[in-house]
Amino acid sequence: MRARGNEVEVEHDVKVAMPDGVVLLTDVYHPVGVADAPTILERTPYGRRNFASAAGPEFAARGYRYLLQACRGTDGSGGVHSYFAEAADGRATADWIADQPWFDGNLGTFGASYMGFTQWALASTRPPHLKAMVVALSASVRAFSWYPGGSLALEVIIPWDLGAVQFNKPPNANTIRDVTPEGIARRMAELRAAFDHLPLGEVVRVVTGEDLPLYQDQLAHVGVGDPFWAALDYRPLLAEWTVPTLLVDGWHDYPLPRVVEDYVALTRSPAPVRLRIGAGGHLGGGGEGGMTDAPLDWFDTYLRGRPGVLGPHPISVHVQGEGGAWRDLDEWPPPATPTRWYLHPGGRLATDAPDAPGEPDRYRYDPADPTPAAGGIGMLTGGPVDNRALEERADVLVYTSEPLPDALTLLGPVDAELCVASSVDHTDVFVRLCDVAPDGASRNVCDGLQRFGDANRPEVRRDGDGTFRAAVRMWPAGHRFGAGHRLRVLVSSGAHPVYARNLGTGDPPATAEAMVAAEQAVYHDASRLSWVTLPHARD
Repeated sequence: MRARGNEVEVEHDVKVAMPDGVVLLTDVYHPVGVADAPTILERTPYGRRNFASAAGPEFAARGYRYLLQACRGTDGSGGVHSYFAEAADGRATADWIADQPWFDGNLGTFGASYMGFTQWALASTRPPHLKAMVVALSASVRAFSWYPGGSLALEVIIPWDLGAVQFNKPPNANTIRDVTPEGIARRMAELRAAFDHLPLGEVVRVVTGEDLPLYQDQLAHVGVGDPFWAALDYRPLLAEWTVPTLLVDGWHDYPLPRVVEDYVALTRSPAPVRLRIGAGGHLGGGGEGGMTDAPLDWFDTYLRGRPGVLGPHPISVHVQGEGGAWRDLDEWPPPATPTRWYLHPGGRLATDAPDAPGEPDRYRYDPADPTPAAGGIGMLTGGPVDNRALEERADVLVYTSEPLPDALTLLGPVDAELCVASSVDHTDVFVRLCDVAPDGASRNVCDGLQRFGDANRPEVRRDGDGTFRAAVRMWPAGHRFGAGHRLRVLVSSGAHPVYARNLGTGDPPATAEAMVAAEQAVYHDASRLSWVTLPHARD
């Protein structure tokens, strides 16, 4: 980050009253000697000292006035925490800022994850002084992150909700504090019993001794399109948005597909918009400078009116893999050739389609011993890892290409369509793309899961031979496979607890306990093709 330029004075516990009388505590960082400092607001439920943005106070040292507010029902602020209160509370805070003698008329908002959600909530009220936003690791549709592919994102929901029980209480073991690799490993071990407990509706109460209405709502209203969550869906805002907005995320972060869709929608609006995708998962999304220099450039441009700060290209992505580097783009998706890579008998993966009859590959998925997650899009464990142990499991199918004669860059959307059969009507299909190095290490590039057969999910519409087409939307990719590397596709029926295991019964998730094992088949003959479509970039 750039060199500091100002001394900073901090007012702690400034009281900001909401229209209903609830008082929210706010820390105000003043840059000493800067009379016309633009204001940056960040609203967090995680505590202003324990989980505050590392970059926010640095903004004040660079001539911005920075406000960090504890959301309702957290860190000493009054009331009870609620997602549904953030729009009104954010707007009341923005109006309070506008009345302060130090306000220069220029308001920006900043933050990642939940602090990105509070920005979209405030934006939905269209505050007149809002001049710039930097939204990181967060999408305009709050429920998107809870229900990937129609499943339940247990590794997102359960840790967050266990922590939410402790809002406005002293921190304890249910609060995520140590985000080092060692700390995350310890936390995942502590959470194992919670992830595996049935019925799911009991988890928060069993672990904390209390219940959480939000958690019960998440189990009762499973689906992005459930009307219960409509007030937290800010997509209608995007088409007419005018406020300059920078979106930041990482290739292995769970909101990424929706963040990319937000970017595309905003390019059709009057608002200046840029997109930055860096390395890593949720805890490291945005990559180097994603939460520091890039936001400063954005705020310098749109809060200070400094010309020439931003480069000519609206998109910057850090292409992963061998020889990967930052790449500037003019559009999303970028120019690429969608290319089908077909599954073949014998575990082969190739761009030519099978041309003969053949038997399917079969495996048994047992929810009592669910296929585990390995890296991917988890909140705590997301990112690339070596998949070789996972690939040895009997419930995982593996398809591998020949070594690549030349380097291959993938950049853009990825999806799969498989011809499958299942002994049950309620099942999941999980597909993952890996990069296999010459030494045999197999690291995940992107993946996706689709749940079939449950209410509000794609139906299992079987052909006469019992098969059905399983379309799986995978995460977008930005990856370079080196010459001599191989592409590998994994197929299974889960990645627990990143995706909640499918119990095979279709019973409501809050109360389901019975489990039915599924006999699965994946076809790859001339009349029943299965493939993954990859975006071959134009280098």
